[in-house]
Amino acid sequence: MSQWIEDLVKARFLVASLGEGASPPWWRSQATGEIGLRMLERLFPRTAVTAGLELASRAARLEHDARIGRGGVYHLFRLPSGDEAAVLDLVGRAEADAILRELAAGDREGKLQRLSELADGVGARDGSGPVYRGPIQELRRGGALRAVCAVYERAFRSEQPVYPYLGEQPA
Repeated sequence: MSQWIEDLVKARFLVASLGEGASPPWWRSQATGEIGLRMLERLFPRTAVTAGLELASRAARLEHDARIGRGGVYHLFRLPSGDEAAVLDLVGRAEADAILRELAAGDREGKLQRLSELADGVGARDGSGPVYRGPIQELRRGGALRAVCAVYERAFRSEQPVYPYLGEQPA
């Protein structure tokens, strides 16, 4: 399992969960919280956390697309098709369930700390709304994901909805 894709899935879960639990919520879903996961466990006993990630990600994707647009830009919840296929491959594995369950068990501060660890020392300024964080080609190298995680972490701490995005690299 590639480390960048594992970090991407962790970031997606943390941001989806924190966005649901923000006050006011950044998107309208409750799939990764205690009650949502309990309900999903009745329907999907072995894959409840993965189902929660998918539901929360869809809600976050709609909100990001409405704020950023869809033409030539990508964000944590909508990536190029090859990267989305890698995400689906990882979340379909048994080890992903253990990773996601560990993340789901944390409280808000614990999730923010994990997001900060994924940012790996990259700083971010206060801001809100759409924020450009570099070319999509940097995602697999890790720099773009660290920058996106830093923006989200700062925004959740300041309670300002933010929508970091990546663009196509200029020719």
